[in-house]
Amino acid sequence: MENEAPPPKPRVFVGFSTPRLWNPLSALIRKMSGSPFSHAWLLVEDPTFQLRLVMEAHTTGFRLISLARFVKDNKVLELVVPAQSLEKGLPQTGEWLGDDYDVRGLFSIFLATLKQLITHKKIGRRRHTSKGLFCSEAVVRSMKAANYPGANKLGNETTSPSALFDFLKADPGARIFTREELKLWTDLKKTGLKKARSPRVE
Repeated sequence: MENEAPPPKPRVFVGFSTPRLWNPLSALIRKMSGSPFSHAWLLVEDPTFQLRLVMEAHTTGFRLISLARFVKDNKVLELVVPAQSLEKGLPQTGEWLGDDYDVRGLFSIFLATLKQLITHKKIGRRRHTSKGLFCSEAVVRSMKAANYPGANKLGNETTSPSALFDFLKADPGARIFTREELKLWTDLKKTGLKKARSPRVE
């Protein structure tokens, strides 16, 4: 028992997507940000369940669902392998499961994005003002919990999904997988969507 290898740690990615069906809120976010996606979330490759699980701020609250179920309603457009592991932030992120959706925070990011479009000035960081969470806010807070370099400069309620993607993409150590490279929907359809697993991203 003394020489037993430690269990493998979960791997954490940051995903970006848009709904499969037309959604007015998603359309507005994409229009204002000039981005093809409107949603950001965490993808956890869990060695215990041997599944890929999505942690996301949903209108029903902050939740954990299988990737197979998630892709039924969402188009995954980008998947980022961060330059530094986010695994250290998972314990704190897990404590948010069940928290309400942060409608107030979403309205704040709407106003911040509108102001930035009008003034062409970057909006500064803002302190968290609600227990609830919206999508990119949850990812930003999780990154801060993991002490991700530079994440403390991101505003919890002013960082849009597109701004978060730009931040991660700017790190030379990050790896970006596009929708075409992932082919998640195709791979999952081959299994009849009976399993919540997908090919491992190396």
